[in-house]
This record gives sequence, C-alpha cells and structure tokens, in this order.
Amino acid sequence: MRPSTWRLALGPGIAACVITFAMPGVSDAHSLDGSRSQDGISGYCSSTTFTRRVDRVANSDITSVGITYFAGRSRTGDDAHIAAALTQEVATQLLSARVRTTAPNGRPGGARLLTVKLSDGGGFAEVDLAMTGSVFREGDLLRTQVQVSRTSDGSIVWRGTLVRPLLELPMLARLVAQNVAVRIGAQLTSPAPRPTTQRSADVYELILRGSYIRSRYDPETLEDAIGYFNQALNLDRKSSVARAARDQAELRLVAWGGLGDTLETRLLARGLLAHVLERDRDESERLVEEADGEMRDNQPVHACQLLNTAIDADARSSPAYALRAIARARGGNVREAFGDAEVVTQLGRPRWGDAIRAIVLNRSGDTTSARRQARRLIADTRKLRGPVAFWDARFIAAALVETGYVGDAQTVLRRIDPRDPRTGWLRNDPLVQPRAITSRRGHASG
Repeated sequence: MRPSTWRLALGPGIAACVITFAMPGVSDAHSLDGSRSQDGISGYCSSTTFTRRVDRVANSDITSVGITYFAGRSRTGDDAHIAAALTQEVATQLLSARVRTTAPNGRPGGARLLTVKLSDGGGFAEVDLAMTGSVFREGDLLRTQVQVSRTSDGSIVWRGTLVRPLLELPMLARLVAQNVAVRIGAQLTSPAPRPTTQRSADVYELILRGSYIRSRYDPETLEDAIGYFNQALNLDRKSSVARAARDQAELRLVAWGGLGDTLETRLLARGLLAHVLERDRDESERLVEEADGEMRDNQPVHACQLLNTAIDADARSSPAYALRAIARARGGNVREAFGDAEVVTQLGRPRWGDAIRAIVLNRSGDTTSARRQARRLIADTRKLRGPVAFWDARFIAAALVETGYVGDAQTVLRRIDPRDPRTGWLRNDPLVQPRAITSRRGHASG
C-alpha cells in the first residue's frame, strides 16, 4: 500500500503538518508491547518518562527512519488531530538529526542528515528504522507510547512512554526525537522548541482541529476548519495564530472555489480575492500551480510529471487530478483520464468531474454524449447566482470549448469576478482558447 499524506501549511507559530485521512488506533489500555498499562494519566507528573531498557543496537548503518502516523485516542472521542500534530513535530525534529556514517573501508565517513519518511500505515520500503506510536489524552495531559525497531530483524531500538501537558506538545515531540537520536548515535541540530504561545488548552486544541484537516482543497473541510478557528477566536480574541490560520484557510477556500454562493460572496466582500495569489502554499499547491503554468505554455508532458509528483505529495489534490485528466485526454489516454475524472468527483468536485467527462467523451469519439454533457453543464451554470469561482468557470469553459459551445464558454468566463488576479491567465490559456485545443509541442502520457 502506498503511503498517502496530506499537507497543510499553518499560521505563525505552528509547524507545517502532514495530515492523514485515517490513522490506525492502539488501545488506550495497553502499551505497545502488549502489557497492561494504567487507565489514566491524571496522577502522572508532567515530565515523567517511562522507558524500557533495551540493549544498544549497532547503529553505524542507520541513516533513515519511517514513521507511521500515531494513533490518537481518548475517553472523549477521536484525537486524530493531536496525533497528527505530534507525529509531524517528531518528524520535523528528526529531520535535523545528523548521523555518523561508515566509509566502505570501515573508517568513519562523516555525518549526514537522517532521512525521514511518513506513512498512514501502509508500511515502508528501504528504511532502517520503523517508528509506531499512540497518544492517549486525559484532561490537559498527553501520554505517548512509542516503539522504534529495526526493519531488518525487528529488534527494538527504543520503547518508552512520555507524558507532558497538551500545551507542551512540541516539547513532547522533542523528547521522543531525542530518545531516538541518542540510541542511534545521532545529534539533533535544530533549536529546542518552546511550548505553544496559546495560554488556553481549549484554544490550542481548536487551532489543532482546524489545522490538521483531511485536505486543503475540499470546500467542506476548509469551511469546518474556519469554524474551529472562529471558535478559538471567540475564546481568545487576541490569538494571532488562530487569526492567521483562519485567514489562510479562507484564502484557500477562495483559491480553489468556495462552497455555496453566500459564503463565496461573503469572502469576496472581505477583500480576500485580491490576496489569493499571496497565500501560503505547501509542496503540492506549488507543484499544481507550476504544472498549470506549463499547461498554459503548451508543455503537457512536463505538466503531467509535476502533477504526478503533486498527487504523491497530497493524494487528495483535486486540481492535480483534474488537470492531469485533461492532459491525458488530449494526449490520447482516455481510460486514465476517465479514472482521474472519477477521483475528482469523489473528492468533492462533481462540477469539475462533469466538465472533464465532457472533454474525455469528446476525445474518445463519443461526440453525441459529450455535447449532451456540455448542455447539462450550461444549464447547471445558469442556475448559479453571483460570480462563478475561477476554477469552476475555467473547467466548465474548457469543456464547452472542447464540444463546440464557444459562445457559452465565453459567457461563463465573464462571470468570474473581475477582481480575481488570475483572470489574466485566461488570455493565453489553451484550455479555453478555441484555436489551441490540442498541444503542438508534445503529448502527455501521464
């Protein structure tokens, strides 16, 4: 199973995070080695550490570690957001670890940074160590149980339990990373983290809930995230972290198409549209926008390569699937394009999926079905009130141009809010230009 991850850049004071859709659980009543543990942690001191002594393992050849996302459980419900935050913090700390290497002649070979890979439970390939863990929460305390083993023979490198307050989650991650580094003879080079600047554990948790979401492209998920940030601001109006995170979530919602006419209009009225190109981007978003630029320059082959990488970075990147579907359809890979269109629909973008299917049907030779699909798009678009989101209008216009409804395509494009700074892209955009439907410089094989 391929590791699948979702990344989200947060506001000031919170590290970038990688989100999993589902994280396997570990029973809160058992430790990782199967022994019975205490039911609660309310009696533990916040800095208590419980470790099991293990023999030092030869570590001269350890240069990589794979981390499976920690399971998050508590008596009050699922704590996946806390587990994801802790997992990413641990990974961030271990990325700064320098490990000693051995030269082929057996002499010291210097030091190199530790390679860290993340997985949502699908396993790892070609890593030296595997880390698994769980987080159990009671009140404002966190107890994490961690096990690190060699992938070659399963021998335990370290196993332990660490307890800290929720507000000291970054410091808890540092303790986990430090224990691993010591046992493999590595040294952490990043500065030691400080506790969060949030004074309230309730505010901090709401920020985590809004930050660690399934996808930064999904309108419903982004709207839920904005709701958590608003709750945090209701509790603490001075929280700059919550305010910055909310602003970024709203910018992403506008950037990838808002959910519903009322919400879209409200966000536009706040002047967010002018800043849509200034938002923070993670790796997947940067790759998508670079690939989009390549498609506008009629370079579908390189665009497909970038989109494949974007999907590897974020398996829920609906715009990456949508653009790849169009590139594949125009390159003759109709079957693969249909598959991408279906994924786009399942990721919460049915309007995009319908537009792409019209393009794919036309490219497959079924022009009758393609034009029927295009007419449904025209009727659906006429029902929309107010401005049409940029990506919605662009994909619909691409489908209408493909099927010969050029006038209707121009009508849809004119419904994009004129304040959108991306409207300038459309002048030379081959997706919506009738005379530039097919690339002359190459075909995308995807």
